Amino acid sequence: MTKSLSKVNAASLKVLYTLQLLFERDLEMNELIKYYELYHNEYNSNFVMSKYINTCRYCGIDIKKINNKYQIVNFPIGIGFCNNELSLFNELKNCCEKMKIQHLSDNMQEILNKINRRAERPISPVSTSVIKDSNIKAFEKACLLSQKVKIILKNNESIQCEPIEVSIKDDEINLIVFDGTNSKSITPENIEQVKILPQKTNNKFLPTTVLFEVKGKLAKNYQLRAHEEVMRILSNGDLLIKNRFEDKTQLFHRLMRYGDNCKLVSPKLYVAEMKEFIEETLKNYA
Repeated sequence: MTKSLSKVNAASLKVLYTLQLLFERDLEMNELIKYYELYHNEYNSNFVMSKYINTCRYCGIDIKKINNKYQIVNFPIGIGFCNNELSLFNELKNCCEKMKIQHLSDNMQEILNKINRRAERPISPVSTSVIKDSNIKAFEKACLLSQKVKIILKNNESIQCEPIEVSIKDDEINLIVFDGTNSKSITPENIEQVKILPQKTNNKFLPTTVLFEVKGKLAKNYQLRAHEEVMRILSNGDLLIKNRFEDKTQLFHRLMRYGDNCKLVSPKLYVAEMKEFIEETLKNYA
């Protein structure tokens, strides 16, 4: 190997080392120099480090200086995560949001930052706004104490119900309750006040897990609702969806609109009721 070629290869490695550091975290210039020296036992000046960053930019890597920190905004060859992998990331994010433990949320956000620097489809950041909502806090407390709540809506209506859980999915927040007959989803924006009642919940409500398949074009364009996740991607591209808490009648109506692009799989009781529901509907057109 010639001396000039050896220098080119060494310089190329230094550019890649610089890129590796920026994949890990956003860094100010002095931090970038410090970490480079720490990991590779070599000091680089601002001028040399700027050359490495500009070389990355010439390769199509969008590196911007935001709030005095260099960060990778867009990487031209991103990792394409499948729906199952994205669903897993979102579930982990939701768990951290629900636990309300600051260091877990911070750690999860750091992981998402690293993923988003490499991914084609970025994942939304960990939400912390729910922590400041007094109504959501009261609702969560009632869940822990197993006590009923009275929810006063902004339209002056009120609902006395059993709290089930706070659902956070894709930055959409919903309070899930049981009114004695069905589960309901209420958005915090519509709530004036949540009052914890002295009565204990009956604990009779068990959330029903519903599985259904979406097929063909619907599978390609299907938008997951709150309390839904992709359980499996079948070999032909169809999706097996898990749904929890959605009102049964609303779910039946929605699945019927999908026609033969949708098949209800379980529970068996729902499958039987769905058949009966369809038969009763068809009688109107007999």
